[in-house]
Amino acid sequence: MNITLIHFFVGLLLLVVPLYLFWWLDKRLLRQAVVVVGRLAAALVLLTVCLHFLFLWDKAWLNVVWVLVAGGVATYCYCRKRWLYVPVYIGMSLSALLVGIVVTLLCHFNQGAFSAPLFIPVMSVLQADALFVCRQGLTAYVLNIRQHGSLKEYLKGNGISERDALRPFVAAAVKRAFTPVLHMMLLAGIVFVPSLVVGLLIGGISPMQAVGFTAVMTAAGLCCSVLALLVAIYFYICMKK
Repeated sequence: MNITLIHFFVGLLLLVVPLYLFWWLDKRLLRQAVVVVGRLAAALVLLTVCLHFLFLWDKAWLNVVWVLVAGGVATYCYCRKRWLYVPVYIGMSLSALLVGIVVTLLCHFNQGAFSAPLFIPVMSVLQADALFVCRQGLTAYVLNIRQHGSLKEYLKGNGISERDALRPFVAAAVKRAFTPVLHMMLLAGIVFVPSLVVGLLIGGISPMQAVGFTAVMTAAGLCCSVLALLVAIYFYICMKK
């Protein structure tokens, strides 16, 4: 694929249609859309510059550092409450690195497992999945503990271990975090084509390879998200002791 500057700017003219409708219907919506598009444009420019040099240098240690730094920035921007930062970041980073390395070793496509064209996209997808689940799940866990903490003390008072007393709270957190994820997976392939498949097909990958890699990434995303949430809850509990 080769997008020239002319094609790029002509494609951006498609924004005229929604922006005009926003202006006609609600000018506040137009201002909000302009701010969002502006922030997205700035982020994409910065990301393009960073990825250009990462792909150019293609150093394993630099790719790992980029993933850790980008994960920290994403955690700070996405998690609004400060007590979420540390447990979510640790859970997301540890699980994404562990599962991501396994995926890159399985699907390295004649490249190194830590090569930038493979390692960075895989880690970015896994981090995004884990970050969403961690924030949703850990928030649900903490709210349930605060509202129904007496249940945990009641169970412990009746001889139940700490781990078993926390099990219903962890189960509620997992259910809260994974319900929307499983719902979206149910629609994938039937209502819409997964964006990862679309990207691979546009990149010239055969349909069989694209679907196979997407299946592996889906399994990896679920595995990474579950591990990340459990690790985040564990570190939150340790921080509160």
